[in-house]
Amino acid sequence: MKDVIVIGAGMAGLTCAQQLKQAGLDVTIVEKSAGVGGRMSTRRLQGTWVDHGAQLISAKSDDFTRFVRKLQDKGIVSEWTRDVYRLSADGLRPPEADARHQRYCCPSGMTAIAKYLANDLTIINNTRIISVNHCDRKWQLVSDRNETLETAAIVSTIPAPQFLPLFENVLALAPSFLQVVHAVKFAPSVTIMAGYNASHHIPDEWRAIQCVDDPILNWISYDSSKHAEKSSQPVFVYQSSAEFAKQSMEEPDLEIAGKPLLNQVGKLLEKWLANPEWWQVHRWRYAIAEEWAGVSCLSTKVPVPLVCAGDWCAGKNIEAAYHSGLAAAESAIELLKS
Repeated sequence: MKDVIVIGAGMAGLTCAQQLKQAGLDVTIVEKSAGVGGRMSTRRLQGTWVDHGAQLISAKSDDFTRFVRKLQDKGIVSEWTRDVYRLSADGLRPPEADARHQRYCCPSGMTAIAKYLANDLTIINNTRIISVNHCDRKWQLVSDRNETLETAAIVSTIPAPQFLPLFENVLALAPSFLQVVHAVKFAPSVTIMAGYNASHHIPDEWRAIQCVDDPILNWISYDSSKHAEKSSQPVFVYQSSAEFAKQSMEEPDLEIAGKPLLNQVGKLLEKWLANPEWWQVHRWRYAIAEEWAGVSCLSTKVPVPLVCAGDWCAGKNIEAAYHSGLAAAESAIELLKS
Protein backbone atom coordinates (compact mmCIF):
# COMPACT_ATOMS: atom_id res chain seq x y z
CA MET A 1 0.00 0.00 0.00
CA LYS A 2 1.20 3.49 -0.88
CA ASP A 3 1.46 6.36 1.60
CA VAL A 4 0.04 8.79 -0.94
CA ILE A 5 -1.34 8.53 -4.46
CA VAL A 6 -1.41 11.79 -6.41
CA ILE A 7 -3.96 11.99 -9.23
CA GLY A 8 -2.69 14.21 -12.04
CA ALA A 9 0.82 15.09 -13.23
CA GLY A 10 0.43 18.81 -13.79
CA MET A 11 2.35 21.50 -11.92
CA ALA A 12 0.43 21.02 -8.66
CA GLY A 13 0.65 17.23 -8.69
CA LEU A 14 4.33 17.09 -9.58
CA THR A 15 5.28 19.76 -7.04
CA CYS A 16 3.31 17.98 -4.34
CA ALA A 17 4.84 14.58 -5.15
CA GLN A 18 8.36 16.01 -5.04
CA GLN A 19 7.72 17.43 -1.58
CA LEU A 20 6.19 14.19 -0.34
CA LYS A 21 9.10 12.16 -1.65
CA GLN A 22 11.59 14.49 0.03
CA ALA A 23 9.67 13.92 3.28
CA GLY A 24 10.36 10.20 2.94
CA LEU A 25 6.88 9.08 1.89
CA ASP A 26 6.11 6.38 -0.65
CA VAL A 27 4.22 8.34 -3.34
CA THR A 28 2.95 7.45 -6.80
CA ILE A 29 1.35 9.70 -9.42
CA VAL A 30 -1.45 8.38 -11.63
CA GLU A 31 -1.81 10.31 -14.90
CA LYS A 32 -4.37 9.71 -17.63
CA SER A 33 -2.14 11.06 -20.43
CA ALA A 34 0.98 9.61 -22.00
CA GLY A 35 3.12 12.52 -20.79
CA VAL A 36 3.27 14.98 -17.92
CA GLY A 37 2.48 18.66 -17.54
CA GLY A 38 -1.29 18.98 -17.80
CA ARG A 39 -1.96 22.38 -19.35
CA MET A 40 1.79 23.04 -19.55
CA SER A 41 1.51 21.36 -22.93
CA THR A 42 3.80 21.39 -25.94
CA ARG A 43 3.42 19.80 -29.36
CA ARG A 44 6.18 18.96 -31.80
CA LEU A 45 5.02 20.40 -35.15
CA GLN A 46 6.88 21.07 -38.40
CA GLY A 47 10.28 20.64 -36.74
CA THR A 48 9.63 23.00 -33.82
CA TRP A 49 7.91 23.08 -30.43
CA VAL A 50 4.57 24.84 -30.00
CA ASP A 51 3.01 25.64 -26.61
CA HIS A 52 -0.72 25.11 -26.93
CA GLY A 53 -1.64 25.35 -23.26
CA ALA A 54 -0.03 27.70 -20.73
CA GLN A 55 1.86 30.36 -22.64
CA LEU A 56 4.30 31.88 -20.17
CA ILE A 57 5.51 32.02 -16.59
CA SER A 58 5.53 35.03 -14.33
CA ALA A 59 6.77 35.07 -10.75
CA LYS A 60 5.55 37.32 -7.95
CA SER A 61 6.26 35.43 -4.71
CA ASP A 62 9.75 34.92 -3.33
CA ASP A 63 9.61 31.13 -3.28
CA PHE A 64 8.32 30.80 -6.84
CA THR A 65 10.92 33.35 -7.99
CA ARG A 66 13.62 31.14 -6.47
CA PHE A 67 12.15 28.14 -8.28
CA VAL A 68 12.16 30.01 -11.60
CA ARG A 69 15.76 31.09 -11.04
CA LYS A 70 16.72 27.46 -10.47
CA LEU A 71 15.05 26.61 -13.78
CA GLN A 72 16.98 29.45 -15.43
CA ASP A 73 20.27 28.14 -14.08
CA LYS A 74 19.49 24.75 -15.61
CA GLY A 75 18.57 26.29 -18.98
CA ILE A 76 14.94 25.16 -18.71
CA VAL A 77 13.44 28.66 -18.79
CA SER A 78 14.61 32.02 -20.09
CA GLU A 79 13.19 35.52 -20.08
CA TRP A 80 10.82 35.97 -23.00
CA THR A 81 9.29 39.43 -22.78
CA ARG A 82 8.35 42.20 -20.37
CA ASP A 83 5.63 43.60 -22.62
CA VAL A 84 2.22 42.08 -23.22
CA TYR A 85 0.52 44.37 -25.72
CA ARG A 86 -3.22 45.00 -25.65
CA LEU A 87 -5.34 44.60 -28.77
CA SER A 88 -8.85 45.95 -29.27
CA ALA A 89 -10.96 47.26 -32.12
CA ASP A 90 -9.04 50.54 -31.68
CA GLY A 91 -5.74 48.83 -32.51
CA LEU A 92 -2.62 47.59 -30.74
CA ARG A 93 -1.47 49.40 -27.62
CA PRO A 94 1.62 48.97 -25.41
CA PRO A 95 1.14 47.92 -21.78
CA GLU A 96 0.90 50.41 -18.95
CA ALA A 97 4.16 51.00 -17.09
CA ASP A 98 3.03 49.04 -14.03
CA ALA A 99 2.16 46.03 -16.22
CA ARG A 100 5.74 45.62 -17.46
CA HIS A 101 7.54 42.77 -15.72
CA GLN A 102 9.51 39.66 -16.55
CA ARG A 103 7.68 36.87 -18.33
CA TYR A 104 9.52 33.61 -18.92
CA CYS A 105 9.23 30.89 -21.52
CA CYS A 106 10.75 27.45 -22.08
CA PRO A 107 12.99 27.26 -25.18
CA SER A 108 12.18 23.53 -25.36
CA GLY A 109 8.47 23.99 -24.67
CA MET A 110 6.49 24.34 -21.45
CA THR A 111 6.49 20.61 -20.80
CA ALA A 112 10.22 20.93 -20.02
CA ILE A 113 9.29 22.20 -16.54
CA ALA A 114 7.06 19.20 -15.92
CA LYS A 115 9.72 16.78 -17.17
CA TYR A 116 12.22 18.34 -14.78
CA LEU A 117 9.85 17.96 -11.83
CA ALA A 118 8.94 14.41 -12.87
CA ASN A 119 12.55 13.26 -12.64
CA ASP A 120 12.89 10.33 -10.18
CA LEU A 121 9.15 10.27 -9.40
CA THR A 122 7.05 7.13 -9.79
CA ILE A 123 4.41 7.91 -12.41
CA ILE A 124 1.83 5.56 -13.91
CA ASN A 125 0.90 7.08 -17.28
CA ASN A 126 -1.99 6.28 -19.62
CA THR A 127 -4.12 5.35 -16.63
CA ARG A 128 -7.47 6.84 -15.65
CA ILE A 129 -9.07 6.34 -12.25
CA ILE A 130 -12.67 5.25 -12.84
CA SER A 131 -13.91 4.57 -9.29
CA VAL A 132 -12.91 5.31 -5.71
CA ASN A 133 -13.88 3.67 -2.44
CA HIS A 134 -12.50 3.22 1.07
CA CYS A 135 -12.17 0.34 3.49
CA ASP A 136 -10.26 -0.13 6.77
CA ARG A 137 -8.86 3.43 6.75
CA LYS A 138 -7.43 3.18 3.27
CA TRP A 139 -8.46 4.36 -0.16
CA GLN A 140 -9.05 1.89 -2.97
CA LEU A 141 -8.80 3.26 -6.49
CA VAL A 142 -9.79 1.26 -9.55
CA SER A 143 -8.21 2.18 -12.88
CA ASP A 144 -9.43 1.71 -16.44
CA ARG A 145 -6.90 -1.14 -16.61
CA ASN A 146 -9.03 -2.92 -13.98
CA GLU A 147 -6.22 -2.57 -11.45
CA THR A 148 -6.85 -1.67 -7.80
CA LEU A 149 -4.47 0.71 -6.06
CA GLU A 150 -4.47 1.15 -2.27
CA THR A 151 -3.19 4.15 -0.37
CA ALA A 152 -3.40 5.83 3.02
CA ALA A 153 -4.05 9.26 1.45
CA ILE A 154 -4.98 10.81 -1.88
CA VAL A 155 -3.99 14.15 -3.35
CA SER A 156 -6.25 14.93 -6.30
CA THR A 157 -5.12 17.68 -8.69
CA ILE A 158 -7.63 17.08 -11.47
CA PRO A 159 -10.19 19.82 -12.32
CA ALA A 160 -13.13 20.04 -9.91
CA PRO A 161 -15.71 18.92 -12.54
CA GLN A 162 -13.70 15.72 -13.05
CA PHE A 163 -13.18 15.21 -9.32
CA LEU A 164 -16.85 15.26 -8.35
CA PRO A 165 -18.10 12.22 -10.32
CA LEU A 166 -15.35 10.13 -8.72
CA PHE A 167 -15.54 11.30 -5.12
CA GLU A 168 -18.97 12.79 -4.43
CA ASN A 169 -20.58 9.55 -3.27
CA VAL A 170 -17.76 8.69 -0.87
CA LEU A 171 -17.66 12.17 0.70
CA ALA A 172 -21.17 12.23 2.15
CA LEU A 173 -19.66 12.87 5.61
CA ALA A 174 -17.75 15.92 4.33
CA PRO A 175 -20.53 18.21 3.02
CA SER A 176 -18.60 21.46 3.51
CA PHE A 177 -15.72 20.05 1.48
CA LEU A 178 -18.08 19.15 -1.36
CA GLN A 179 -19.78 22.53 -1.18
CA VAL A 180 -16.50 24.31 -1.95
CA VAL A 181 -15.72 21.98 -4.86
CA HIS A 182 -19.21 22.44 -6.33
CA ALA A 183 -18.72 26.22 -6.35
CA VAL A 184 -15.67 26.02 -8.64
CA LYS A 185 -16.42 26.96 -12.25
CA PHE A 186 -14.20 26.32 -15.27
CA ALA A 187 -14.16 28.00 -18.67
CA PRO A 188 -13.13 26.19 -21.87
CA SER A 189 -10.77 27.44 -24.56
CA VAL A 190 -10.09 26.78 -28.24
CA THR A 191 -6.42 26.99 -29.23
CA ILE A 192 -5.01 27.25 -32.74
CA MET A 193 -1.40 26.57 -33.68
CA ALA A 194 -0.63 28.08 -37.09
CA GLY A 195 2.46 28.23 -39.32
CA TYR A 196 3.16 30.85 -42.01
CA ASN A 197 5.49 31.51 -44.91
CA ALA A 198 8.94 32.56 -43.73
CA SER A 199 8.88 35.66 -45.96
CA HIS A 200 6.50 37.49 -43.61
CA HIS A 201 7.92 40.19 -41.35
CA ILE A 202 6.82 39.81 -37.73
CA PRO A 203 6.79 43.01 -35.62
CA ASP A 204 8.27 42.59 -32.15
CA GLU A 205 5.00 43.94 -30.71
CA TRP A 206 3.28 40.72 -31.81
CA ARG A 207 5.32 38.57 -29.43
CA ALA A 208 2.60 38.51 -26.73
CA ILE A 209 -0.82 40.12 -27.11
CA GLN A 210 -3.82 40.17 -24.79
CA CYS A 211 -7.08 40.80 -26.62
CA VAL A 212 -9.41 43.22 -24.85
CA ASP A 213 -13.19 42.74 -24.89
CA ASP A 214 -13.07 40.65 -28.05
CA PRO A 215 -15.93 38.16 -28.52
CA ILE A 216 -13.67 35.57 -30.18
CA LEU A 217 -10.00 36.07 -29.35
CA ASN A 218 -8.34 36.21 -25.94
CA TRP A 219 -4.63 35.70 -26.68
CA ILE A 220 -2.15 35.94 -29.57
CA SER A 221 1.50 34.97 -29.32
CA TYR A 222 4.38 34.64 -31.71
CA ASP A 223 5.39 31.24 -30.42
CA SER A 224 8.48 30.96 -32.62
CA SER A 225 10.09 33.79 -30.67
CA LYS A 226 10.47 31.40 -27.73
CA HIS A 227 12.80 29.13 -29.69
CA ALA A 228 13.87 31.02 -32.80
CA GLU A 229 16.81 28.72 -33.49
CA LYS A 230 14.44 25.75 -33.90
CA SER A 231 11.85 27.46 -36.10
CA SER A 232 12.10 27.46 -39.88
CA GLN A 233 8.92 29.52 -40.24
CA PRO A 234 6.77 31.86 -38.12
CA VAL A 235 4.39 29.94 -35.84
CA PHE A 236 1.61 31.64 -33.88
CA VAL A 237 -0.72 30.47 -31.13
CA TYR A 238 -4.24 31.90 -30.84
CA GLN A 239 -6.49 31.24 -27.85
CA SER A 240 -10.20 31.95 -27.83
CA SER A 241 -12.42 33.79 -25.42
CA ALA A 242 -14.36 31.64 -22.97
CA GLU A 243 -17.70 32.60 -24.50
CA PHE A 244 -16.61 31.58 -27.98
CA ALA A 245 -15.25 28.27 -26.68
CA LYS A 246 -18.50 27.48 -24.85
CA GLN A 247 -20.32 27.70 -28.18
CA SER A 248 -17.71 25.58 -29.98
CA MET A 249 -16.89 22.72 -27.61
CA GLU A 250 -19.39 20.28 -29.11
CA GLU A 251 -18.71 21.15 -32.77
CA PRO A 252 -17.46 17.87 -34.31
CA ASP A 253 -15.55 19.59 -37.13
CA LEU A 254 -12.38 21.15 -35.69
CA GLU A 255 -11.90 23.31 -38.78
CA ILE A 256 -15.33 24.87 -38.27
CA ALA A 257 -14.54 25.35 -34.57
CA GLY A 258 -11.22 27.05 -35.26
CA LYS A 259 -11.63 29.06 -38.45
CA PRO A 260 -13.34 32.06 -36.76
CA LEU A 261 -10.19 32.65 -34.69
CA LEU A 262 -8.07 32.87 -37.84
CA ASN A 263 -10.56 35.19 -39.48
CA GLN A 264 -10.61 37.43 -36.43
CA VAL A 265 -6.84 37.73 -36.10
CA GLY A 266 -6.67 38.57 -39.80
CA LYS A 267 -9.23 41.29 -39.23
CA LEU A 268 -7.52 42.75 -36.14
CA LEU A 269 -3.85 42.57 -37.20
CA GLU A 270 -2.99 41.64 -40.80
CA LYS A 271 -5.07 39.85 -43.44
CA TRP A 272 -2.41 37.24 -44.20
CA LEU A 273 -2.70 35.85 -40.65
CA ALA A 274 -6.12 34.41 -41.58
CA ASN A 275 -4.51 32.08 -44.12
CA PRO A 276 -1.65 30.04 -42.62
CA GLU A 277 0.21 27.35 -44.54
CA TRP A 278 -0.89 24.84 -41.90
CA TRP A 279 -2.87 24.91 -38.66
CA GLN A 280 -4.10 22.63 -35.89
CA VAL A 281 -6.87 23.03 -33.32
CA HIS A 282 -6.92 21.88 -29.73
CA ARG A 283 -9.87 22.32 -27.39
CA TRP A 284 -9.47 22.59 -23.63
CA ARG A 285 -12.70 21.77 -21.79
CA TYR A 286 -11.23 22.90 -18.45
CA ALA A 287 -8.83 25.63 -19.53
CA ILE A 288 -9.08 28.13 -16.72
CA ALA A 289 -10.88 28.48 -13.41
CA GLU A 290 -13.39 31.32 -13.66
CA GLU A 291 -14.38 30.87 -10.03
CA TRP A 292 -11.83 29.16 -7.80
CA ALA A 293 -11.89 27.97 -4.21
CA GLY A 294 -9.81 30.81 -2.83
CA VAL A 295 -7.66 28.55 -0.66
CA SER A 296 -4.25 27.00 -1.27
CA CYS A 297 -5.73 23.49 -1.03
CA LEU A 298 -8.73 21.63 0.37
CA SER A 299 -8.35 18.79 2.83
CA THR A 300 -10.42 16.37 4.88
CA LYS A 301 -9.62 13.35 7.02
CA VAL A 302 -13.20 12.07 6.76
CA PRO A 303 -13.61 9.34 5.69
CA VAL A 304 -9.90 8.92 4.82
CA PRO A 305 -7.19 11.58 4.30
CA LEU A 306 -7.88 13.46 1.07
CA VAL A 307 -6.45 16.70 -0.34
CA CYS A 308 -7.49 18.64 -3.43
CA ALA A 309 -4.99 20.94 -5.12
CA GLY A 310 -4.45 22.81 -8.37
CA ASP A 311 -4.80 26.25 -9.88
CA TRP A 312 -8.55 26.00 -9.26
CA CYS A 313 -7.82 26.17 -5.54
CA ALA A 314 -5.32 29.01 -5.29
CA GLY A 315 -5.73 30.98 -8.51
CA LYS A 316 -5.46 30.50 -12.25
CA ASN A 317 -1.82 30.36 -13.32
CA ILE A 318 1.29 28.22 -13.01
CA GLU A 319 2.51 30.03 -9.91
CA ALA A 320 -0.82 29.39 -8.17
CA ALA A 321 -0.63 25.70 -9.05
CA TYR A 322 2.92 25.55 -7.68
CA HIS A 323 1.85 27.08 -4.35
CA SER A 324 -1.15 24.75 -4.21
CA GLY A 325 1.11 21.73 -4.70
CA LEU A 326 3.36 22.82 -1.84
CA ALA A 327 0.37 23.37 0.44
CA ALA A 328 -1.14 20.02 -0.53
CA ALA A 329 2.03 18.15 0.41
CA GLU A 330 2.13 19.87 3.81
CA SER A 331 -1.55 19.12 4.39
CA ALA A 332 -1.21 15.45 3.38
CA ILE A 333 1.71 14.98 5.78
CA GLU A 334 -0.30 16.50 8.63
CA LEU A 335 -3.34 14.33 7.86
CA LEU A 336 -1.22 11.18 7.89
CA LYS A 337 0.21 12.12 11.27
CA SER A 338 -3.19 12.77 12.86
